[in-house]
Amino acid sequence: MKLSEKIWKLSDPATAVSFRRAVGRAVRPIPVSRLMSRIDQTELRRLQQTYGVPGSRHWPKYVEAERFLKMNIRRVQDIGFDRMPPQHILDLGSGAGYFLFVNRALGHSGLGLDIDDCPLFQEMFELFGLQRIIHRIEKFRPLPETGAGYDWITAFSVSFADHMAEKSWGVDEWDYFLKDARRHLRPGGRIYLDPRRDGSFYSNEVRDFFLREGAVIDRRSKLLFPPK
Repeated sequence: MKLSEKIWKLSDPATAVSFRRAVGRAVRPIPVSRLMSRIDQTELRRLQQTYGVPGSRHWPKYVEAERFLKMNIRRVQDIGFDRMPPQHILDLGSGAGYFLFVNRALGHSGLGLDIDDCPLFQEMFELFGLQRIIHRIEKFRPLPETGAGYDWITAFSVSFADHMAEKSWGVDEWDYFLKDARRHLRPGGRIYLDPRRDGSFYSNEVRDFFLREGAVIDRRSKLLFPPK
């Protein structure tokens, strides 16, 4: 790599964000054992025996508790929840609930939101003692009213697309979503989106729109929308 390229990379804000995250994970480790000790191991084994069957349509990988705890510890640390006072979180596409579970162990609270197409997810939420609501995120459709304000709205590996045509959202759809989502935030609340890795999350036009909205975008296309 040329010296000029190295200097550019070091001056890139996305590089600074990634560096801060790596340092934070190193100096404030969260042991997986600490979280595993909070889980009913008898019930977890039952779920593993029921759903952890290769080829199962119930996505057996999600009973691999240690694997998904490690993944979500990293997510929690990347955002900085491990060094924040208690936060209230709405997690979109909450899946099996690992992200909310890790956050609860750190003193935060939250609510999951997802479609009801996998019985395992409901049972994992019950195992973790978490709550969720059933809702499909669609273009120009508001999020459900939950009677609460949130400090954070988060989403991981969620595809925001037209479910009939599998077409990624454009600027109009995203503009509607962000305005609606912000109605559910407390003053100072933030939105954090971590897209799928297949490149289908947003176009260059949408990226420009996000930047106009004040988004901070890192090298992996993760988005943080600051308070408005």
